[in-house]
Amino acid sequence: MDSQNSSTGQENEGDQQHSELPLLSEKDKSQENSDHVPLQEAGTRHTLATEPFQPILKVLADLERDDPKFAFPAARIIGLYRRLWESCVSKHIDGQKLEQENLVLKEAGTHLRQKRDGLQLRHDKQLSRLRFFEQALELSRKRLVSVLDD
Repeated sequence: MDSQNSSTGQENEGDQQHSELPLLSEKDKSQENSDHVPLQEAGTRHTLATEPFQPILKVLADLERDDPKFAFPAARIIGLYRRLWESCVSKHIDGQKLEQENLVLKEAGTHLRQKRDGLQLRHDKQLSRLRFFEQALELSRKRLVSVLDD
C-alpha cells in the first residue's frame, strides 16, 4: 500500500515538475515579446538573465536523470532565484536607460539655458540701444525746440 502511495506521489511530483517548467519558458517568451521593450533590448535582457544560469541548468539536468525526487525542489529554488535575478537585471537595465535619458535631458537643458542666456543678452543689448536712441531723440527734440524758440 505504501509503495502505491509513494509511486502515486512521485507521479504527482513528476506532473507538477512538467507543468511548472513550461511556465518558466512561457514567462521568458512573454518578456521577449513585450510591446514596450525594443527587440534588441529584450534580447539583451534575456541573455543577461539566463546566461549565468546555464551551468546550473546543465547540473540540474544531470541531477534530474540521477535523482528526480531531489531535482524538483532544486528546480523550484533555482527558478525562484532566476526570477529574482531577472528582476535585478531588468531593474539594472532600466536604471542605465534612465541615466542615459537623464544625461540627454541635462545636455538639452544646458543647451537651452545657453540659448536663453544668448537671447537674454541680445534682448538686453537691444534695450540698451533703444534707450540710447530714445535719449538721443529726446536730446535732438530739445535742441530743435530750443532752436525754434530762439
